[in-house]
Amino acid sequence: MVRKADFWSGTFWLCIAAFLVWQGRDLGLGRVNDPGSGFAVFWIGLLLGAFALSVIVSSARESGPSLADLWTGTSWGRVLTVVMLLLIYAVFFERIGFVVLTIALLLVLMLVVDRVRPAVAIPVAFVTPLIVWVAMTRWLLIQLPAGVLAGIL
Repeated sequence: MVRKADFWSGTFWLCIAAFLVWQGRDLGLGRVNDPGSGFAVFWIGLLLGAFALSVIVSSARESGPSLADLWTGTSWGRVLTVVMLLLIYAVFFERIGFVVLTIALLLVLMLVVDRVRPAVAIPVAFVTPLIVWVAMTRWLLIQLPAGVLAGIL
């Protein structure tokens, strides 16, 4: 049982859930009609813990792949490329801006890393960040950095 991937993933998420429950309690639960800062964190942690326990229990009842089996055939070059792209995205996010940088990131991910057809990748890479920009800034009133498009957006 200890070698099963499901057991270890369930254990990992159970630890995260315990941390969320602990932090939610520390922040203060409040009451249902007057929730405190930790109300949602606490209950999300409990729900996550229940899901994690169900994964652990099902891993004890059923056979599954070992932890080592999950990593066979992994393309580590792609993994490292995506990690580096996300780090670059984080560094330049405010200077270049959400829309331009997200379009560039999606283009590189879809055309170079995952090799999606250009007829699909280009429209998705341009339309999706614009829709997200409108939804976040206009409807939800969440500020995203405009960067180089500050006068236009």
